[in-house]
Amino acid sequence: MATYPKVNYIGNKEKLVNWIIKEMPVKNGTVLDIFAGGCSVSYALKNSGYSVITNDILYADYVIGKALVENSETKLSTSVFDKKVSEKRVGELEEKFSFLTDCLYYQEEVKELSRLVAIAENLNGFEKYMMLALIRRAMIRKLPYSRMNVPWDQIQKLRDEDYSYMKYKRKRAYHNQTFESHIRENIDEYNDAIFAKEKCKVYNCDAFDVVNKIDSVDVVYMDPPYPSTMNNYDAFYGMFDEMFDKKREHTDYTQKTSFLNNMDELIKKLVGKTQYIVLSQNTRVRPGPDDIEAMLKKYGKVKIKEKMHNYQVTGKENKNTSKELLFIIDMEG
Repeated sequence: MATYPKVNYIGNKEKLVNWIIKEMPVKNGTVLDIFAGGCSVSYALKNSGYSVITNDILYADYVIGKALVENSETKLSTSVFDKKVSEKRVGELEEKFSFLTDCLYYQEEVKELSRLVAIAENLNGFEKYMMLALIRRAMIRKLPYSRMNVPWDQIQKLRDEDYSYMKYKRKRAYHNQTFESHIRENIDEYNDAIFAKEKCKVYNCDAFDVVNKIDSVDVVYMDPPYPSTMNNYDAFYGMFDEMFDKKREHTDYTQKTSFLNNMDELIKKLVGKTQYIVLSQNTRVRPGPDDIEAMLKKYGKVKIKEKMHNYQVTGKENKNTSKELLFIIDMEG
């Protein structure tokens, strides 16, 4: 069985996928993963024999899905680094990406990044998405805390290996590696992750819009940003979308004041298009699990599954205080 590679994605379900797959109300068929994020669940569903429709509004997530879920055979050779690119185009991209300079990376790093994106632009089909997925991973890997909203002065401090060692007892030299070296380190792992099973499709839409693109599916899996938690994925990864002019407005699921209403409207659109909805949340969300369950009961019979789990970011919180929840709604029950 193929193995999901490292993508560095906050809130990823990589450690929970076996449990999620086990609790799926059908054991085969088509699943719409409507908030796919880092695509760990989509990948596991494909690995388990489901046909998967993967969707996320972030272009950063879309390229992961195209590379690892929809792609069934295309691999990337290290010979891509030998490809000739137009110096004029590299210069144009460097100017376009100048907002990254002294914000996320140093000027020479932005120049290197521009050359790698120029290479990706000259690739076709899934090769292009493999390259972009690896570029995205390298960008995240070079950043402290694996996100794009850390202030520049903090990035500079944490990229100082002596300071990092003093603070964390690790020098974290990988922050100072080149983008290319990161891609070379990960390319085999990404290539080994490619496999063919059931046909899969990936979209880059608002959740409401992707519902209009489907006729029917067996299950809709929902893993929206958990309200009232560390959930600002636009800030975490949105600069990648800006690089490719893909950043756009979308429905907001991060706010506790609008979460229930937005989810209610989304589920309403799914009536008649699926029998089952599986919704991931945890016990820390606000509105709380009882409020979510009450809303879901309007649409059918609800079962709730629990598993101890903690998304450890700072290392300061008790790892045993949070339970992951799966709300399983039978809309014909």
